[in-house]
Amino acid sequence: MRQIDLHCNIDENLFSITVFLTRLLSGLTLIYVAAGCLLFYREFLYNATALGLPLPVPLGLGVLVVELFLALLLILGWFTRAAAAASVICTVGAGGIFFAADVNKIYVALILLLITSLLPAVMLGPGKISLDYKHAVRRAQKTFRG
Repeated sequence: MRQIDLHCNIDENLFSITVFLTRLLSGLTLIYVAAGCLLFYREFLYNATALGLPLPVPLGLGVLVVELFLALLLILGWFTRAAAAASVICTVGAGGIFFAADVNKIYVALILLLITSLLPAVMLGPGKISLDYKHAVRRAQKTFRG
């Protein structure tokens, strides 16, 4: 029996716009979560202590500042795959600590939804609307100039 070879035609411009919007909305959500943790840092650190984590104040606040920085990198599309992968780890940690006192199904679902929105950037990269792409084009043009 003959096999049919089907190909999926993807419009690269629409794909790049989709990945950009996913990165943008995920980054804004990360900023919201990290800023919320920073605004309620006493509760954040109290929850860390209640969970038995020896989390000193500078380290706990440092993780949140790193998450803000990763969100900015994600929005700009600079070191996108690494920033998205590190954001997944920071989000699991910060979300787990922040909601430790009141873990219920909706909080777990929101954290999982945020992590799910980061996965396309981890696996597929930033797309054309990113600093990574601009840097790659500039590097390729410099190589082919002579």
